[in-house]
Order: sequence, then C-alpha cells, then structure tokens
Amino acid sequence: RVPGEVNLVKSLKVALGILIIVLTSTAIAIAPIVSILENFFVNGVKFADELRIFIGAQQKRKILAVLEAYYGRMKETTLSWEMILKMVRNMFSHDEGYED
Repeated sequence: RVPGEVNLVKSLKVALGILIIVLTSTAIAIAPIVSILENFFVNGVKFADELRIFIGAQQKRKILAVLEAYYGRMKETTLSWEMILKMVRNMFSHDEGYED
C-alpha cells in the first residue's frame, strides 16, 4: 500500500530524485575520461620493469623531472600523457625488438 495519496507533486519529486541519481552517476563515470581532468584522476603510472630510470617516478611531476634531465631544459608547460608516453618511447632503443 502507498502511504498517502499519489499526486502530480509526489510523482515529480520521485522523477526529480531519479534524474538527480542518474545525472550524478553519469558525471562520476565520465569525469575521469575528460581530458581536462586527466591529471586529477591518475594516481600512478607503471612502466616496464626494464626501464629502471623510472623507478620511483609514479607521479607526473617526477616523470617530468626525469624527462627534463634526459632531454635538457624544457619549457614550463603541462604535457599531456600522450606526449609524455611519446617522449618516453623515443628515449629507448628499439633495436632489440622491444615493444612499447
């Protein structure tokens, strides 16, 4: 049994509650894949074990420090993860057939 009478106001409250839940869960699911927020949701990076230069560099600022030491002075800019991974690939020889 429904406690009380079902009317338009109560139906709208239920619909609004469901809409809020759906919008909140959609925002939680989509937020980590938005490129502007990618640095906020990364909590660690794993490189191949044979790349010993990156041991202990699990944060973006530490990885940027390693890249700056390798490439020399770099502009003060925020690099995307795509650019960072491209720079890391170019640091190592591919003569032995190692995959990235």
